[in-house]
Amino acid sequence: MNSMVIPPKPEGVTWTDDQWKAIAARDKDILVAAAAGSGKTAVLVERIIQKILSKEEPIDVDQLLVVTFTSASAAEMRHRIGEALEKAIDQDPESRNLRKQLSLLNKATISTLHSFCMEVIRKYYYLIDIDPGFRIADETEAQLIRDEVMDELFEEEYGKKDNEAFFNLVDSFTSDRSDAALMDIVRSIYDFAQSNPLPNRYLKTMLSMYEVENISSIEELPFIEALLFDIKLQLEAAKEMIEQGLELTKIPNGPAPRAENFLDDIQVINTLMAAREDSWNTLYNAMQTWSFSRAKQVKGDHYDKELTEKAQKLRDKAKKKIQGIKDELFSRRPESFLRDMEEMHPLIDTLIFLVKEFSIRFAKAKREKGLVDYNDLEHFCLAILTEGISEKGQFLPSEAALAFRRHFKEVYCDEYQDTNMVQETILKLVAQADEENGNLFMVGDVKQVRP
Repeated sequence: MNSMVIPPKPEGVTWTDDQWKAIAARDKDILVAAAAGSGKTAVLVERIIQKILSKEEPIDVDQLLVVTFTSASAAEMRHRIGEALEKAIDQDPESRNLRKQLSLLNKATISTLHSFCMEVIRKYYYLIDIDPGFRIADETEAQLIRDEVMDELFEEEYGKKDNEAFFNLVDSFTSDRSDAALMDIVRSIYDFAQSNPLPNRYLKTMLSMYEVENISSIEELPFIEALLFDIKLQLEAAKEMIEQGLELTKIPNGPAPRAENFLDDIQVINTLMAAREDSWNTLYNAMQTWSFSRAKQVKGDHYDKELTEKAQKLRDKAKKKIQGIKDELFSRRPESFLRDMEEMHPLIDTLIFLVKEFSIRFAKAKREKGLVDYNDLEHFCLAILTEGISEKGQFLPSEAALAFRRHFKEVYCDEYQDTNMVQETILKLVAQADEENGNLFMVGDVKQVRP
């Protein structure tokens, strides 16, 4: 945002400098990341109002695409915009443009993303050969169909002769009494695959992660960089907690004797961070020997008990985070991972077969009943908006997508952290393609990102 010219903040407004930058910035894709309660949605609404009321480049409210993730949020946003327009009309009752915007508000696309998907499908259903008379399955109805399809799939697999691959999978992931755990795994992988624009490609990639025949070191695994990056973030978070604890020891009546502990803890974390930079094996060895020193005693009435407890909680949280890294990733020697993955490959292959088969049968069962679910809405919409995929793996916009691009002057997304990859691709297909001259405005709280 540094290269953009931001107009001066008007006098008398209550917006912070950062909020004003978000409101006034233009001609670039913008992501406003802030914590809950910081006024992100208010900034988004104000930006919309500023665009509508602009003297230089006014935008009609029905030329905006505004997506939220609940119908209540969409209604609230529409209400806020309406109130702002009515307030502006009170100040300028002769303005025809303001009255026009108020009348256009009812047909403006301010809705959940799924409602927008529905609008796209209703308009262009003939492009993907779908019966326009479909009905959205309610949650209970969809779950019953899922369970029925899953039960039939497993029953058929149990009935096949010489189906050793399936039975090995069952033995590996179920108890003696029930195969519910394996069914849950199939459902979970199916759901996550559906959150990807290309589910089958995701499943293929998932299987490729276990192909380690020609890999001699864990550092050659394709996902190791992502793991190391995640470890870095977790270690940095632990260090931040320790530094916060150290600051508490400096406060009058704070737990001063614990300062030595916190300084030692920082050194321990720095050692782990340096080991991470060196190699996986170095980090493995460091993880086997790390420990925090015994907490110094804090005795006497002149120490604030609340501050002492707060400092201890920070230290405990940091310790738990580091121990979690060790338990999850460094409880076994690195070479054991490669052996495990090689042994897991045929099991994962069979698991992915079940996911694909479930997907085919579930889609067929819904189609026979004239039903769709929310995943279907997203993928049908994506199919309509996509012409193909480039050599670089980018989704190419269809004529329908280009028509939406011409219509929508700006695209807004509230609660961006809740978008999955399919939804993000849909938004990018109807927004301008060039991020440097983009019109996509997103607000969200990165701390609330779904796991």
